[in-house]
Amino acid sequence: MNRPRIGLTLDHDDARRVYELKRAYVDAVLAAGGLPVLLPHERAAAGAYLALLDALVVTGGAFDVPPELYGEAARPVCGPTRPARTAFEKDLLEAALAERLPVLGVCGGMQLMNVVRGGTLHQDLRADLGIEGHEQPPPKDAPSHGVDVAAGTQLAAVLGTGRLPVNSTHHQAVRDPGAGVLVSARAPDGVIEAIEIPDLPFAIGVQWHPEAVLAHEPRHAAIYRALVDAARDLRR
Repeated sequence: MNRPRIGLTLDHDDARRVYELKRAYVDAVLAAGGLPVLLPHERAAAGAYLALLDALVVTGGAFDVPPELYGEAARPVCGPTRPARTAFEKDLLEAALAERLPVLGVCGGMQLMNVVRGGTLHQDLRADLGIEGHEQPPPKDAPSHGVDVAAGTQLAAVLGTGRLPVNSTHHQAVRDPGAGVLVSARAPDGVIEAIEIPDLPFAIGVQWHPEAVLAHEPRHAAIYRALVDAARDLRR
């Protein structure tokens, strides 16, 4: 059986001049029946990359979406940014959504998905809302809190409704959902933990890392299976 081609965006270490990607992303795509395609940051090649793909995963990383992209100045609470990576991912994500390609945004990828639809972010949960507990200490793959999945959503069709244990490695979060963006899960403290774009075949963003936490909660593997299934349907 041919494996749908699933694009995975990469992080980078400028000091060592290397691209990086946690193996869990690749393992999750392979286990779901997809073929991982790694995407270096080259804006001029974004269209050529997209033409190869059946679905896209915008991965997370230890950096923030630049607040300028949602109309704000960066405050001291904002963390480091990756301008070149974010510019490439923004181009790729906007094109993928326009072409109705299946998309999964993970952690910072979810935040960028919201921003490209005109939404905003909390630059820091503690500073903006007085909320802590969303940046767990190691091990980063273990569940640290639950989220409540909203009934009737794409995410609920994939994972079921009710409380789901997740890992948590973020200090930013979606504030105002963008155009056509639906909130599909929240933490008990009200923080938005998942979004989707219901007028597209498959466009889901999750604030946690399902590819990492599935070792403790196997239900999370369904997110990658659903993405690969959507990519396979697109091929047909």
